[in-house]
Amino acid sequence: MTTTQSASRIEKVVVHPLVLRNIVDNHNRMIAKDSGKRVVGVLLGSRSSRGIVGVTNSYAVPFEEDGKDPSIWSFDRDHHEYMLRMFKGLNDKEDVVGWYSTCPNLRENDLAVHASIFRSCSYVLNPVVLVTIDVQPHQLGTPTKAYYAVKEAFVPVSTEIAPPEVEEIGRSILVTEMTPGGDNGLVDSIEAYYLCLQNKVSFSVSGYDTSLDALDLVSCLEKHFQSCGFVETIQVPRHPVTNAITGRCTTVTLSGEGATEKALALNGSDVGGWIVSVTLLPPEISEMASGMSAREYALRYVAGTLSM
Repeated sequence: MTTTQSASRIEKVVVHPLVLRNIVDNHNRMIAKDSGKRVVGVLLGSRSSRGIVGVTNSYAVPFEEDGKDPSIWSFDRDHHEYMLRMFKGLNDKEDVVGWYSTCPNLRENDLAVHASIFRSCSYVLNPVVLVTIDVQPHQLGTPTKAYYAVKEAFVPVSTEIAPPEVEEIGRSILVTEMTPGGDNGLVDSIEAYYLCLQNKVSFSVSGYDTSLDALDLVSCLEKHFQSCGFVETIQVPRHPVTNAITGRCTTVTLSGEGATEKALALNGSDVGGWIVSVTLLPPEISEMASGMSAREYALRYVAGTLSM
């Protein structure tokens, strides 16, 4: 972990619009409206010599918290470390610069979460920032707030969404500064991210008894779906402390050729005494349903961003 950079050198956090859009899409897909729950994830990017943190990528991490007791929460570190290794394999120029929360305001347990996420984590630019995101579409102004931790408190820092008008004085943080390799680096980064997502497909799985042990359910589903492809993740809704299953729908994410057809073919099959219901979930990012290749979308996105 890098420890030579001082927190006082963070002057601004600039979030790439693609990152913001992906986070909002994830929140809307994973969280019921008005539930009060939030999505938490990790931010990747780089920091310039001027103290500007550029956020160019992100991934969500399974996170649970008790709505009544803020001291009860869990962050899936295994998933976090797996995703970090995968992203570093795609782009070793991006480091962990912080984490995000789809809650517009700080919560009582955020300092504890902040400390836990990055303890003994490699590929981290220290200090890391927290970016809170207001996902409500009716809100005006910048939907992000940024902070870094100093001792036992969060200190606010300026934040903005990377502007499309790259010549705009005073607000212009060039995309080429935020992404190593300039425009080509940005295209490669976006393409790699979309290729990663295109190779994955998620399903809502139900039919199980919620009195089952969560770990037993995960093991059972992993065995049942392993013939469909590589089982990337199994996200069982469960209590962060008791580990009891708290929902009737589990998300199973697969990768591999023909994974969609093979998984859907299991709908109505017997899973050790209960009948599984399998429903295909929409892509994490809506543009992926257009049929456009990852390279085509990356090129179009960068061209559109720089020409606006």
